[in-house]
Amino acid sequence: MSTEIRIVGASVVPHPGAVLAHAEIALSPSSGLITYLGPIRGPAGPVDVDARDRIVAPGLVNAHTHAAMTLLRGHSDDVPLREWLTAIRAFELRMTFEDIRAGLGLAMVEMIRSGTIGFVDMHLWDGTLLADVCAAGMRVRAAPAVFGYDAVAYPGATPETGAQVLDRTPDLAAEFAGEDLVRVSYGPHAPYSCGPGLLGDVASRAAVNGLGVHIHLSETRAEVDESIDRHGISPIALAGRLGLFALRTHVAHAVHPRPGDHQLLAAPGITVSHNPISNLKLGAGIAPIADYRTAGVALALGSDSVASNNAADLFQEIKIGTLLQRGAHHDPGVQSGLEALAMATSGGAAALADRLPGRLGVGEPADLVMVDTTAPSATPMTDPRSFLAFAATGADVTDVFIAGRRVLEDRRLTTLDEQAIRADVGERVRRIRTELGLPLFG
Repeated sequence: MSTEIRIVGASVVPHPGAVLAHAEIALSPSSGLITYLGPIRGPAGPVDVDARDRIVAPGLVNAHTHAAMTLLRGHSDDVPLREWLTAIRAFELRMTFEDIRAGLGLAMVEMIRSGTIGFVDMHLWDGTLLADVCAAGMRVRAAPAVFGYDAVAYPGATPETGAQVLDRTPDLAAEFAGEDLVRVSYGPHAPYSCGPGLLGDVASRAAVNGLGVHIHLSETRAEVDESIDRHGISPIALAGRLGLFALRTHVAHAVHPRPGDHQLLAAPGITVSHNPISNLKLGAGIAPIADYRTAGVALALGSDSVASNNAADLFQEIKIGTLLQRGAHHDPGVQSGLEALAMATSGGAAALADRLPGRLGVGEPADLVMVDTTAPSATPMTDPRSFLAFAATGADVTDVFIAGRRVLEDRRLTTLDEQAIRADVGERVRRIRTELGLPLFG
């Protein structure tokens, strides 16, 4: 294996604050690190990449998703949240372990193809599924989901109760402790599903063993009102009272904060995933991202599951998330495209793994994407960062390197059999929809 792969002639965006025109970036497949970034050192060699019509940028990180739910794409599109949850649950109850595994495979196909190098996920997780992620070459922070001590979250796949999942989560983390691509967190779903006692228990366990926590908080106004009626405080404040914000906790949504919640979320080690398209599709609302940024909250971007989004293309989240804030505030300066790019790269990296920078630099992990600039939407190329923030889509991604491994090469997946995965998922969805008495299309 060559000691170095050179990517020659690209416009390199090492982070949202800089652009290097007609530059070269090189990486070591053996170490997985970037070895050079700067002016072109000479013509591309046989193992190098001619990137004269490409932008090279940090890989994107999906900071909140439920990847295995790709089987539910389009399953319940136009109904209120509680009705949506009922329909989604009826489908999930029929999913076997192999269904979940197939859904994860399809999610990784979609994420890699659209420039995502890692994801922060809450769902069923075990050693087999984490091994699948490693084989695909992706990064993951996986949180085995818990909905209550006695709740069996995925009965078609495993008889495990929430208590059993909590007990085995540290063992799962230990099993993959030597794997750089994997981190494991506790996954209490939300205060309304788990209750204060379980959340306090998770906080105590995490404080002892050093694992992080991934939780949904204040996604809907109804959830916040219910928490205030039941506990006298918001879900965010309740999580703080129970000790979760003294840990490395990753919060999904936070759409409806109450006074004082911003300061709680700005605590060291806390990250928040903004999921604009999912929140819009489910009618959950618009998160106050500008206020969070002012308060110093560490922000990232997520797609949530494709059941509440229909796609896992983070370029859509970058653009729509930015325009949404501008429209809500009637102010084009309230969020820049550069700030959204940072949320999808360095912001997501902070949620994904300790000390993962989410930028390109010598000695840093070679987690990068190459984006085609030959389409009409890329002409004229006034500023590569503007293109990435407002015009690019996942379909423009041609190549993806994760830890130095080329998992997408000239739009061809190298670690996953896309056609086999898609065919398998199609058969599984037809089986489940038939069991539910739902129509089949295609």
